[in-house]
Amino acid sequence: MIITSTGGRVAGARPFLVGMFADALGSGLYVPLTLLFIHQVTGLPLTTVGLGVTAAAVVGLAANPAAGALIDRFGARRVLMATYLLRAAGFAAYPFVDGFAALVAVAAVVATGDRAYYPASGSYVAVLARGADRDKLYTLMATARNVAFGLGGLLSAGAVSLAGGAGFTLIAALNAASFLVATGCLVVSGRRAPAPATPREPRGYRAVFADRPFVALVAAEQAFTLAHMILPVALPVYAVTVLGAPVWLTGVLYTLNTVLVAAGQLAVRRRQRAARRTHAMALAGAILVAACALYAATALLPPGAPRAGGLLMATLVLTLGELMHTTPSWALAAATAPTALRGRYLAIHQQTWAVAAVVAPGGYAALLDAEPSLLWIALAALLVPACLALLRLARRLPPDAVAAPGT
Repeated sequence: MIITSTGGRVAGARPFLVGMFADALGSGLYVPLTLLFIHQVTGLPLTTVGLGVTAAAVVGLAANPAAGALIDRFGARRVLMATYLLRAAGFAAYPFVDGFAALVAVAAVVATGDRAYYPASGSYVAVLARGADRDKLYTLMATARNVAFGLGGLLSAGAVSLAGGAGFTLIAALNAASFLVATGCLVVSGRRAPAPATPREPRGYRAVFADRPFVALVAAEQAFTLAHMILPVALPVYAVTVLGAPVWLTGVLYTLNTVLVAAGQLAVRRRQRAARRTHAMALAGAILVAACALYAATALLPPGAPRAGGLLMATLVLTLGELMHTTPSWALAAATAPTALRGRYLAIHQQTWAVAAVVAPGGYAALLDAEPSLLWIALAALLVPACLALLRLARRLPPDAVAAPGT
């Protein structure tokens, strides 16, 4: 169990976090090499793999709303276990894929599990803890996942270096096993966790979309999720093709971000205890706007070390904004949702990430190709109204959801 800052215990939290760690460790083995991993394991051409993964991602878009309805009906823990089992089956099946149709089918199973995981895990945290303990558990979850993901990346490089092509098959097997371990941890967690309330289900998604303050919160969140796509999607293209930075620098910046996010979650959360969640998110948005300005200004610096320094500074500011946004965002959405519809509420909230994953690659590339500064202007133009909307929503969302989490 997790000892809380108030001296109490969050029943079922420790096995849940162990499962999170195992899941992220396995995912870290393949995510940095996704397309190459699938290409090596299946033997299919990279172009075929790219098309198959894209098609599967489109299928996965429907997983969030479906998961929300299932969570409200069967409970978050059961759906979370299903997401683990789906992905375990998918990775176990990858070595047997021998054509495009089979690739799409298996990748769609994995994508469905991936997308459904987020509303299910967020909903289960809301079952396990309340108030400040909930914020702390979200923070611990983010920390555990980032640490494990980084370790998984290192293990992935070692497996490929030592085992060559066979290392990719080993990665598939280890990732499938990690999801089975996570499932077992949830079995243990469920024995210790409080029984979830099972109120009568109201009007489903109609009730969610009728909640205008929550819809406004989701619209604001979309700006933030697009900003979170800067580092994995926009920065490599911007740094290398626009600024002429070496490719290795983007890897260093990505690793630095991962390490700081893992190390800084708890420290940032402690400093946000006295801040209303809406205001904490608005401040995070202002910092992300500053990061966009710094990225844009880096193009004005001389090539070489000055531009590398500019990219480093902008990435550090971006990382701070990400750290300040994550926990308040999760906690605010979970606290806003009525218990009977929490799965659906968090599914819609998490759909912003699915939309960002679809929009960002093509949209960012088009803006950078037309005029690089347009990307940073567009992101700032989305973030500024999102921050202002959050300040206004402080008066429209449930008071206990907005209130500072305290200790």
